[in-house]
Amino acid sequence: MSASEDTSRLPLHETGTEESYNLLSIDGGGVKGISSMIILKKIMDRVREIENGTVAQEDKAINPEERRPVDYFDLAAGTSTGGLIALMLFRLNMKCSEVIAQYHILAKQVFSPRIGRLSLYRLGRFGKLVGDLWIKFKMLTGQSQFSHQPLEKAIDTVVGAFPLDDDDKARKGDAVLIKKNRGQMFMCATLADKGESILLRNYDPPFAPLPVSAGAKDLNFNTISIKDAARATSAAPTYLKQVNIQGLNFWDGGLLNNNPIDQVWDNRYDLVARECQSPHIRCIVSLGTTHPDYNPNKKPRGRSISGFFNTVSKTVAFVTNTEAKHRDFERNMRQRNRRRPDRPTGYFRFNAPTEKEEIDLSDYLKMPKLCDYTERYLNNSDVDGMINECAALLAKRA
Repeated sequence: MSASEDTSRLPLHETGTEESYNLLSIDGGGVKGISSMIILKKIMDRVREIENGTVAQEDKAINPEERRPVDYFDLAAGTSTGGLIALMLFRLNMKCSEVIAQYHILAKQVFSPRIGRLSLYRLGRFGKLVGDLWIKFKMLTGQSQFSHQPLEKAIDTVVGAFPLDDDDKARKGDAVLIKKNRGQMFMCATLADKGESILLRNYDPPFAPLPVSAGAKDLNFNTISIKDAARATSAAPTYLKQVNIQGLNFWDGGLLNNNPIDQVWDNRYDLVARECQSPHIRCIVSLGTTHPDYNPNKKPRGRSISGFFNTVSKTVAFVTNTEAKHRDFERNMRQRNRRRPDRPTGYFRFNAPTEKEEIDLSDYLKMPKLCDYTERYLNNSDVDGMINECAALLAKRA
């Protein structure tokens, strides 16, 4: 990325003003990302209700169209499948309903165990049994559980169906990620050999945050394709194969930033020219991908192979714990708002519980259940109140 300070290259802002902007953060979580999309659609639908209620009082024509997040958030960040969602919403300007429809297709294609071209889960109960055994075999032999090829094909399909321009339509997933657009977003990825966070943007910021690791400083962001960026953000170890971009190996961003709230907050400076003061953020929305309730009756496993793998899984769970990061950020935001009561920032975290059920990020057969858990969460009166408060901040004034 160029470090030029030509303000004519700054992203186009459609939602905020010179005084305030809105941010969106989307966690990683594989198939569980469908929950965050259902929540976001609920917020957008409530925004529409508020806006139409206002214009109706003024005897103006209402707008029945579904609201697009790209018109209400100035900067979005996503990790893993959250990165894919940010890509669809802000690089391709898609509606929530369109993303939800594509997400169901994408999850089924990417996380279906296959032998050759045969999708095992399509063979009924027998296929489910064989598929699960095949996944375990691949794990034990050090192979990735799923092929990256269905993801690449899915990205080609989505970009071809929702292109920004003729170049996108022709090149599909091979189109470059950076493109001038009213939606600004980035996907979090991890340099596999360096342990450094890399943010893959669809815009050229006014002050380029170049990598600091040896060998990565010359990374040319301007030539990274949509397909490579999508693979980099979602290449979760053991699930999908790491991707090589310009000689560098990338894993998914969830290893360091499964909840990218700090990244989107730190990069709010991309919204203004370098010489400007820190922009005021009016509203921040953070979307989780469900979490199980705490189970005090769950007993730790003994000193066995299963106990060892349980310890490993618990360690990984701590590393990718999105709620812990949320609590840290919420505490810091409360302190900030106390210091600046004249310019408060609304911070909203939505994350549906799944009772005591732990759902694997690759289990697309559980997506209907994830939808049910999310709808139940949204019907909670406290959550509905948060949706109202959040939508009121996002809604545009006529």
